[in-house]
Amino acid sequence: MEEKKTSQPILHKKSFLGSNLVTFVLLGLFLVLEVGLDALLKPTYSATGLVAAGIFMAVIPAIIWIVFFYRQDRLEPEPKGMVLQVFLLGGLVAAAVGIPLVNNVFGVSAWIYKTWWGNLLGAILLVGFTQEFLKYATVRFSVYPTAEFNERIDGIIYSTAAGVGYATVLSILFVTSSGGVDLGMGAVRVALTVLAQASFSGVTGYFLGREKLEQKPVWWTPLGVCIAALLNGLFYFFDGALSAPRLTATGSTVNPYFGLALAAVLAIAVTALLSWLIDRDYRRGLGPQEA
Repeated sequence: MEEKKTSQPILHKKSFLGSNLVTFVLLGLFLVLEVGLDALLKPTYSATGLVAAGIFMAVIPAIIWIVFFYRQDRLEPEPKGMVLQVFLLGGLVAAAVGIPLVNNVFGVSAWIYKTWWGNLLGAILLVGFTQEFLKYATVRFSVYPTAEFNERIDGIIYSTAAGVGYATVLSILFVTSSGGVDLGMGAVRVALTVLAQASFSGVTGYFLGREKLEQKPVWWTPLGVCIAALLNGLFYFFDGALSAPRLTATGSTVNPYFGLALAAVLAIAVTALLSWLIDRDYRRGLGPQEA
């Protein structure tokens, strides 16, 4: 009996690692294909073709990441229909409120790159808080009150779905507004943006899940939103200011890889933390119930 108890977690652990490995292999193949085709063919796009390319490049990473996070919930998987609804709602909120608010009301793109400190503060206080509050509201006022939201990790699963939906709309806008320029590197940026938006909203989701199932003070979930907004703002700063062109004595130069690498490290680290939190709750569920 003891051997059976110890072998079950090991078996599930191998399955967990294997499924995640498949996810990253599929994503890697997608990126290699996109970068390779862009480098070899150097395609030009009509307006319709650009929209189609944007949707394709945004949707494929979105599917990969939403499946990745959904597969983490191994004890009592959430209804796929509800996860899909939250995903779609996240995209709708981005299109109807988030993007117009950041671009048109705050006019972020007109002033944010003028100074590094203005970029950092604007990225956190305007971009980060706007996006993370809207993703929080998407979950809080939709699936949160339902009976399906009955585990701590459910907050992470639904919040990452909202984040992927939000990021999908951002990615389509990024590709279409670029005019089809350097879509090979754009594919990398899109995949990273989806992961970042999902993982940062997952941080809020962790706080939401514990708020519903535990006695937490009134500041608990606002703290989670603030942490997510800080991470979001840092990502925006790394991927924006550190990748922006700079004037030197020899002209304008740009090194997008340094900022992109820092942004990637941040997004991957947060994703690893979320995976660890989910796996910890899963292992608790295999044994005696804990408070």
